[in-house]
Amino acid sequence: PQPDEHAHNNITVGPEHSTMEQNVLYTIKLIQHARQVDDLIRVSNSMIQDEEPSVEVKECPPMPQAPTQEIKQEETFPSYKSREESPFTLGEPIVLPELGREVTKEILYKSVSTLCAHAGYDSGMQSSLQVLTDVAEDFFKKFTRLLRYAVDREDLYGNSGFPDAMERVFHEMGLGSVTRLHDFYQSRVLQYRDQCQEKCQKLVQQYEALLPTIKREPDELVRFKTEMESEEDIPEIHFPAMADGDCVDELQSSLEPGFQMLHSLEQEVAIKYGTV
Repeated sequence: PQPDEHAHNNITVGPEHSTMEQNVLYTIKLIQHARQVDDLIRVSNSMIQDEEPSVEVKECPPMPQAPTQEIKQEETFPSYKSREESPFTLGEPIVLPELGREVTKEILYKSVSTLCAHAGYDSGMQSSLQVLTDVAEDFFKKFTRLLRYAVDREDLYGNSGFPDAMERVFHEMGLGSVTRLHDFYQSRVLQYRDQCQEKCQKLVQQYEALLPTIKREPDELVRFKTEMESEEDIPEIHFPAMADGDCVDELQSSLEPGFQMLHSLEQEVAIKYGTV
């Protein structure tokens, strides 16, 4: 009988084989949280500049909950650890499901989308994700094909000079040593997670420092406003009328010392320059 091409597409993949790494998912939540708080800070600054306080002030969203780090190896005394009973230690065969192309393509598409979100992209076209998924699929096909060839070659001709077949394929693919995976995980996953967490904490502190300002009542804010003064606000200056004889005499008597001083200055200038 002909094998069913769609027989492997109805297999349910367990979460232990399809769930993304917990530190990667936590970093994505931190990136989203930082983006939300940054938007709140931008809105708050615009409210302060425009001097338009809002009654509905949004509280800062809580920080994402960090995942519990599982200790994969505990220190024991003596320096060996007793074996735990498991199908592997008991020598029982482990049957892994054989996945079809559609299922593996779906898992790979999910992984590519997660890595794009981890890199900081909050949206993307489906066609772009499909192209990246196809590129990743071709990479894994080439990698597994070379790995199959390296294992068969070691079985036929013995050791090829590399510690194992995996190390050989890594060098043939231009990836360097297998230990670079550990370095990449430390820098691009763990350290990047810590950087995003520190950024979120700083943004939260910055927004909480703005809350007392934007929560003030309108009459408590200092407003700087330039207004055109009306004619009623201009103080009136009254001059004595020329028809009033008493006022004119009083004005002339007050100006007489000034006229005398001006006349004496004119005479001094004329004598100095010989114009007299």
